Amino acid sequence: MFDYCLRGLLLAALLALSSTLVHADVAGSSDYPGVERFPGSTIVDYREQPSTVYNLPLGRMQRAAGTVAPSRSERFQGHLYRITYEIPGGFLTDEVFRFYRDQLLRQGQQALFSCQGRGCGSSNFWANDVFDNRILYGPEANQFYSASTYQSMREREQINGYAALYVVTRANRRMYAHIDFLELPAQLAAEQREGLNTTPQALEQRLARERAVVITDLSFNDSDELVNVDGIDLIVDVLGRDALLEVYIVGHLQDSGSLSELQARSRQRAQAVVDRVAASGIDADRLQAQGLGPLAPVCRPGPCGQRIEMVLRP
Repeated sequence: MFDYCLRGLLLAALLALSSTLVHADVAGSSDYPGVERFPGSTIVDYREQPSTVYNLPLGRMQRAAGTVAPSRSERFQGHLYRITYEIPGGFLTDEVFRFYRDQLLRQGQQALFSCQGRGCGSSNFWANDVFDNRILYGPEANQFYSASTYQSMREREQINGYAALYVVTRANRRMYAHIDFLELPAQLAAEQREGLNTTPQALEQRLARERAVVITDLSFNDSDELVNVDGIDLIVDVLGRDALLEVYIVGHLQDSGSLSELQARSRQRAQAVVDRVAASGIDADRLQAQGLGPLAPVCRPGPCGQRIEMVLRP
């Protein structure tokens, strides 16, 4: 009887120890500053890559010429932190996704692209090629992705960069949340902060100083239809502050297709913005739509691949 009880106590102790080990974070890992983990979750993978070139996906995964790649992406350089959490059971994938996304988008940060389910494309590619972590592979219907700017603090210094959030539930019902944080060097971080300072006063000052500004919070679908119009009010406010101000609205687009096609599509996008601004009461003669397609690939801050710029007319 004594031996039986002793074996039971030993088994219970081993199970408790096993549970503790399973739920311990991997050695050397930590949460990213200012981003809380989902309650009860565990860090199962943690990596740092200083001064790396990082390709931020801004479109769904698709196959072309025998390879799978994001339909759109932007390349940046910075210090990369990769953190993978295992999420406890009993929660929905979209619930966990919203928990992290809402933290990343606070303080006026910019959502650059998001997708869910089969709209994201191949989960195998996300897991193995984008995030280099095979435990993130799961059914395509069970995945969520978001790319955004982010802002945080470390030792009283502000950090700015780009974040790629991926949440997936595997076929075995285990759920993982993975976040790539790419910290920008000081100069690029300052440019990003300035670009996100989108009050009418700040934008008016930048326009007077630099003669061209990227308008954030405008996005288009694959049919070149304007689907996020939050930036329209900002243009209206700036033009409303100075009745003599005249501008070009310039579309930029890097995508597959000929130069003439991309120029036409980017001008179509610019014209859609002009039409919305004019519908808000601004004289249409003060705005002129232009499309450059892929001819001006560099901007500050990024991403630059598909953007709308407001440019002072001489």
